[in-house]
Amino acid sequence: MIRKSRRRSRIWPVWLLLLLVLAAASLIAYFLLGGKGDRGLENGDKGRQNGADLEAVDRILQEMTLEEKIGQVIIAYFQGPTFGPAAAEKLRELPLGGVILFSSAGNIESPRQVAELTAQIQEAARSSGVLPLFIAVDQEGGAVARFTEGVTVFPGNMALGAAGSEELARRSAAITARELRLMGINFNFAPVVDVNNNPDNPVIGVRSFGSNPREVARLGRAMLEPCRREKVVATAKHFPGHGDTDVDSHYGLPLIPFDLSRLRELELLPFQAMIDGGVPAVMVGHLLVPQLTGSYELPASLSPQAIRYLREEMGFDGLVVSDSMSMGAITGRWGLEEAAVKAFQAGVDLILFGPWIGVEPGDCQRIFKALKGAVEEGTIAPERLDQSVRRILAVKMEYGLLENPLPRRERLSELASPENLELARRIARESVTLVRDNASLIPLSPREALPLIWPAELESSLSPLTGECPFLQPHLLPLRPSEAERAALLEALSDAPLVLAGTYNLRQYPAWTDLLNALAEEKELVLLALSSPYDILAVPGADTCLCTYSSIDPSLQALGEVLSGAVAPRGRLPVELPGLE
Repeated sequence: MIRKSRRRSRIWPVWLLLLLVLAAASLIAYFLLGGKGDRGLENGDKGRQNGADLEAVDRILQEMTLEEKIGQVIIAYFQGPTFGPAAAEKLRELPLGGVILFSSAGNIESPRQVAELTAQIQEAARSSGVLPLFIAVDQEGGAVARFTEGVTVFPGNMALGAAGSEELARRSAAITARELRLMGINFNFAPVVDVNNNPDNPVIGVRSFGSNPREVARLGRAMLEPCRREKVVATAKHFPGHGDTDVDSHYGLPLIPFDLSRLRELELLPFQAMIDGGVPAVMVGHLLVPQLTGSYELPASLSPQAIRYLREEMGFDGLVVSDSMSMGAITGRWGLEEAAVKAFQAGVDLILFGPWIGVEPGDCQRIFKALKGAVEEGTIAPERLDQSVRRILAVKMEYGLLENPLPRRERLSELASPENLELARRIARESVTLVRDNASLIPLSPREALPLIWPAELESSLSPLTGECPFLQPHLLPLRPSEAERAALLEALSDAPLVLAGTYNLRQYPAWTDLLNALAEEKELVLLALSSPYDILAVPGADTCLCTYSSIDPSLQALGEVLSGAVAPRGRLPVELPGLE
């Protein structure tokens, strides 16, 4: 157990006193400035940065023990839907700066349960004398959404890229941020601003706005102000760009081999736009970028040169967050302890530790001890630690965590309101893209039932589509079918002149690719790309191809409306498809 310093108990009364002073000062400033409020450094107040009083930050910092400072630079995961006495006791021992919630860790069951959970976390912090915590999540929308029920889930970035509307990007970001804040979540690891220009990218894909860096920059930047207004920290990820690779950094180290000129024109351009727009946090990826890092060994997340470039050349002065230290790109080459120390030495402010293969929540203690030992041994200078903690406290102050970190449980009825859900449907309608229709089959005008091959794993999502198109006759096929299942399907479709097929990232499922190519040689095939638009390249013989970029209900309802002729397809392809005819 970590021995607590006597000074530890002093931080809580100092913090409360500062809050009272700050509140009074804010009211005085409001009236003196005619209701305009404080504009920070642009008004010449060198004691403020954005919404943070730097003198107040320094007073809090001066009262913190080494253990408290180390804790502030760690965001870790835990298991379960509650934060009970045992978890609260662990927080006393390891005073974390934040936690991250995962559905896979059992943290997320319903919005009300999450609101209770975040209240428990912040109450445990208060009763332990720990500063209010960042409570983070990955709520990107579409393919990566930790909340899928009871909130407004949007089709995701590539659907927004197909719609091409800054207004829709702004409005969806505002709703997502507002709903997160009502549940007590104050930090979202989104938006993704990687430029996805590699058809074989296994991890970004539809999480990106597209393959045009200027469009990615435009739509990503549109999301910043709504998040700031709703007091949720937005994060640009994964610096310096995870789009042009065929390796998933969860499992290995991707190589981005391009020269600095190319990086500036493509990968770095959206990050520069986000920095210019005032993004408060940037997540650094586990990516080998030798022209930026000067090394084929160290990924950007562990590279002083990469983070120096982010700070000095690109002008970023916010929080640098590591991608999770439990990912295979890191654990396969360095241990948790060594990687955490290297990342912090490189300039990372927040060390992220999430669930992955071979790690347990308690392994966070190893990161804590390694960082503490590095400071005590002089490997990490105390001034370097203070630098990061100062940034963390400034963001917590700016985003209202030190004033009121609690959920708004009395307003949970506002989640997934009819107006919010209608916006999700509008984005879906604006995004459905008709890429090819050689035989002019769309809209469909069937005289009899039309067979639809559908991933068995997505059976539960069929109803929005068949509700709009009752003439569709689904044939379920597992994404990894047996030879017998494949043969049975071909037999069932033997007399059908036209077949529809919903695909889900064909790159990962070669049996589906082989099956659809065989069908395309004999029949008219309508390919419905439910996720990656690059599925179209895998089946060049498909007569008609449509993209939804998402398989959530609004996207499938919109697809049904297009197939039936209720609405026209309005989306434009946000990525280049090499060799598309």
